[in-house]
Amino acid sequence: MTGSILGGSKGRTALCSLQFVASALILIGFFAPWVPHKSAALTVTGYQMSEFAKFFPQVQSAGVPLTRAYFIAPLLSGVVSMGLVLRRSSLRPAVRVVGTGLVALLILAVLPPHYSILDPSYRLQLIMVASGMLLTAGTFLTAHLTERMHGLMSFLVAVAGAVPALWQFVLFRPLIAQLYRSPVRPGWGLVVGVLGSVLLALLGLRRFFKA
Repeated sequence: MTGSILGGSKGRTALCSLQFVASALILIGFFAPWVPHKSAALTVTGYQMSEFAKFFPQVQSAGVPLTRAYFIAPLLSGVVSMGLVLRRSSLRPAVRVVGTGLVALLILAVLPPHYSILDPSYRLQLIMVASGMLLTAGTFLTAHLTERMHGLMSFLVAVAGAVPALWQFVLFRPLIAQLYRSPVRPGWGLVVGVLGSVLLALLGLRRFFKA
């Protein structure tokens, strides 16, 4: 029973593993509110944070050292982690391939607008989108990784997804509070996403040190 949830000795996991739950929390959190407001029009999701930030003069002038592309890091983290789950699941190979492809399509949601594809301000975001797609596709090469390496990968994916976005949120939060003229508390989407990242990191560390 424990093996089906946390990962068995044969390197296979059930689709309902804790890593699947962690990945799902990260993805749900990204598309849920990060900046709550009683008005739906002023509520900002993780998905909207990068575009929302570009309208602030302090960001445009680089007065606040904000890197907008880092806000999409949780999405890439959740998708890559979900790809690892699917690759190591007990599902049929064809189902794993299709499932990974469908999950990878989520990354296209943060592809820069076609009219801005060559805009230097979107260059890093474009690189991150391309890297996320490649890393997700690369999960098919992880079948023969040791449990220790799989744990290390999960930990690094969790950290790379959470830390940059949280750092940007901390920098950006005072500007939002100034605009809204009220304190800004983290929305439930941000909280859920962070919990997913923490869970994923802990699972990765557990697998790394237990292997």
